[in-house]
Amino acid sequence: MIPYFSFSEISIGLITFQVWGLMASLGFLGVSFLFLKEARKKDINGDYIWELLPLLIIAMIVGAKVFYIISNFDVLQDEKNLILSNGGFSLIGGIFFAGIVFYFYTKLKKINFYKLTDVFVPGAILAIIIIRVGCFLVYDHIGQITTLPWGRVFLDGTIRHPVILYHIASGLVIFLIICYLKTRQTKEGFLSFVFVFYYVVSRFLIDFFRCDDSSFCDSRYAGFTYTQWIILFFLPLIFFLAKRKKCFNKLIN
Repeated sequence: MIPYFSFSEISIGLITFQVWGLMASLGFLGVSFLFLKEARKKDINGDYIWELLPLLIIAMIVGAKVFYIISNFDVLQDEKNLILSNGGFSLIGGIFFAGIVFYFYTKLKKINFYKLTDVFVPGAILAIIIIRVGCFLVYDHIGQITTLPWGRVFLDGTIRHPVILYHIASGLVIFLIICYLKTRQTKEGFLSFVFVFYYVVSRFLIDFFRCDDSSFCDSRYAGFTYTQWIILFFLPLIFFLAKRKKCFNKLIN
């Protein structure tokens, strides 16, 4: 059993850091390092990476906030300012917005979209893992009540599924899969589709373990969370693009 703890802030001298924000910053720094490293291996101009990074960061912040407000509007509607509400962020919303910006950037610069996404994938999944560690430290993503020995104690004394640990574990598995595939001569875009497929599937399944017994839990619509409905809507599109790109016809060129 994991005891209750939550570290939302950390003070060093006169400076106080928000733990989640600090972990998110570390995630972006790690991503930047891996992006540049992968770009050099693929002979991609590093200027593209430096141009993209601030755009992607802004897109992720905006998308994450917009999706959070939409998916929790019934809870946040009494807030005077939804943008500055006490609510958090939706990671999948940030990824979605960043993906749109990424796509239009490659079109504007006339860069091979799939080649560049494959460069970004290793860093992206690493950033997700680091950000999820931040979520664990601040006790975000409350799970359903459970009797399993690895349950995590909540404020009210109930023992709940450690949903965020499921996210971290799935992220690590995806990262290892990506690292293995990077050692093989895969088709352009294959790494990207593997990342997207495994991420959305794992996210869809893990959402079933999120709490649904209180007002602070995620809203459900016909038994599914808002994120699950988004995934159900876009999953056919992912398969269509993968089939069109023929990513799953052959692993090796």
